[in-house]
Amino acid sequence: MSLVPAFLMMAIVGDVTVNRVSPMSMEEMFTMNPPTDIKIAPGRLGEYIISWSGNCTCTDDIFYHFNHSYLDSAGDGTLGENSRIVHNQEVKLDVELRRGIAVQVQLYRESNDELSSSWAKRTFQPSRDKFASVENLTCIFYDDGYMNCTWNITENASQDAEYLLSYRTENTDDVHSCTNNQQDEWRNTACHLKYNRNLVPKLNICVSEFSNKTKLPYCRNIIPAAYYKVDTPISVTINKSTDEVSFELPKMHYKPSCYVYQINITNWSDNVHKVINANSTKYLINRDHKKRYSVQVRATTSSICYRSSLWSEWSEPFTCEPDAKDFALSTIIATLAVIFVVTVLMPIFICSRFQLWSKVCQPIPDPKEKFKGLFEDYDGDFQKWINKTPILITKTEECIPVTVKEV
Repeated sequence: MSLVPAFLMMAIVGDVTVNRVSPMSMEEMFTMNPPTDIKIAPGRLGEYIISWSGNCTCTDDIFYHFNHSYLDSAGDGTLGENSRIVHNQEVKLDVELRRGIAVQVQLYRESNDELSSSWAKRTFQPSRDKFASVENLTCIFYDDGYMNCTWNITENASQDAEYLLSYRTENTDDVHSCTNNQQDEWRNTACHLKYNRNLVPKLNICVSEFSNKTKLPYCRNIIPAAYYKVDTPISVTINKSTDEVSFELPKMHYKPSCYVYQINITNWSDNVHKVINANSTKYLINRDHKKRYSVQVRATTSSICYRSSLWSEWSEPFTCEPDAKDFALSTIIATLAVIFVVTVLMPIFICSRFQLWSKVCQPIPDPKEKFKGLFEDYDGDFQKWINKTPILITKTEECIPVTVKEV
């Protein structure tokens, strides 16, 4: 055998050998070297670092596939990505650890998913007493650039426990602490502080029991826009001609198309209430103009921008009275005729029927008949008249006694 053919034969055999061994070594790397020893450690405020051991020569094609989820069944679920790709042996998570989390990691080759390692899994569920002795942490964000947070203190809290609220925006190191606390007796239970940042980035809000450094903070990982409360609508009116309801928002954090409204229409004549949805600050309603109505409006943000779970307060009610009634000419004439009959003709008939005129309209006595000569001779001078006129004295008749005999 010549040298050249022998060399070609060795090259072919070597190529076959490499093609057979290489997939086996790659398969061994995935099947024999899964991630192990998953651990958790606190990081920045509201953050935890999940790490593991592994021997991955990671590339764009080969990486760790990481999943996590909460153990409880709370409605909001996790706010971060449940699944992610990483090329090192750790992941930083903003999670509410008090709810418990389950994590799993595997070595993965994107171009050949059959060459994936088995999942390494671990559950982290610290006991409740490992965290600050608070619960029901809620925060509301307002148009004036402020946020208001409240929380409850649990029954098992120590009497000397002290609490402090702090927050950190996701992927930042800056931690802001509350300085305007409100207290229940001697412990902080609420905080009102400035927050004029973007409402979309995720926020880690935590209450720490700083009198006990061994306890983990009680945290919420939220998107502020989901807890944004719009200012109450103002200038609510009804156009009586077109039945159009119009109103305004004092401030708009987003563009107008981001807001939705509810209009509460009350028919007070029939005691009927109806709430309708509207997409603008003007809305035509159906109204019976003979009845009394009132309207109130409230607002929130829609899913076009970011859906808020909170509505504004209802506006002050605007009342619309019934329209004035239009009377026909014949009705007016008939009404006047009835008034004339009742006020004029009816009294005349009654007086004539019962001869009340002579009783009501008595003649005025003439003094000339009683005082003769007073006016003719003395021009009404009563003093002269009485001096010249003799006073007539009437003689008393003599009484004659009469004797009556019994029969």
